[in-house]
Parts: sequence; structure tokens; C-alpha cells
Amino acid sequence: MPSRSRALAVLMIASTSMVLSACAGAPFVGDRSSEAFAERLSGTWIESSGDGAAAIVLSEDGTFEAHDLPAALACGGSAGDPELEACRADPRPSSISTDGTWSVLDEEQGMLELDVDGRLLAVGYRDFDGFFAESFSLGFYTGALDGREPDHVFSRR
Repeated sequence: MPSRSRALAVLMIASTSMVLSACAGAPFVGDRSSEAFAERLSGTWIESSGDGAAAIVLSEDGTFEAHDLPAALACGGSAGDPELEACRADPRPSSISTDGTWSVLDEEQGMLELDVDGRLLAVGYRDFDGFFAESFSLGFYTGALDGREPDHVFSRR
């Protein structure tokens, strides 16, 4: 009888561990989410929260091109920050196109930085598309990070 109780206890502990891992968002072995965040970024990302015209192309060499990016993401930063040429040329653009470099700010939290000529353009955040974290979108905020949904969401094409 003790061996049956012990086997039941081991099964219970294993089941509890799996449930807690899923609740904590920890990836299961063999799941695509276990790949490094940076390795999954290269490619074309299309804004799925807007009209679909905006695109960000992230290259493996750490460069990016942004096409028809909502101006709210790129223009009108903090007072004293240098503005992009596209923002200076038109004081009220609806969208801009630019290029620069990208880097991962935080691998674990899934934070991406877009930089143009030494100026921070935007910070994107990994936004998991489902409970099991198999895929994700990139979310960008134009205001305070107060727990609401991102203002602009880009999905991989």
C-alpha cells in the first residue's frame, strides 16, 4: 500500500507542476516559445490594430525599415528630445517612413527597441497571441503603460 500512495503522490506533484508552469506562462519543452525572443523577430510585421498599411521589417543584421508608421509612435516625444527629420518636415504627419537599428532591451520580458540616428523611436512589447505562448504580436504604446492594451499591434506576416 505505501508504494501505491507514493506513486499517487509523485503523480500529483507532477500534475501540479505542469498546471503551475502553464499558469505562470513558462514554456513547455519543444514549444516554439522556448526559442530566443531575438531569433523570432526577423521578418515583416504588419499593423493589425489599424488599417494594415503600416509595416515594420526587422532584418537579421539588426536594421529595420518602417513604412507608413503611425506618427503617434514616432513624433512628439518628450520635450527636448531630438525629432526625426520626417516629423520636422511635416509638423502634423499622419504617418512616417524611416529606417534605423533594432535591439532587444529585455529578452525575458520581450522588449524591443527601435532606434533612428541615436534617437529612441519606439519600444515594442511582446504580446502573446494565446494562452500557450506559441506565437506573439508586437505591441506599441503611445501613452503611459497602465496595463491596458497596446495602442498599435503588429503581427507577423
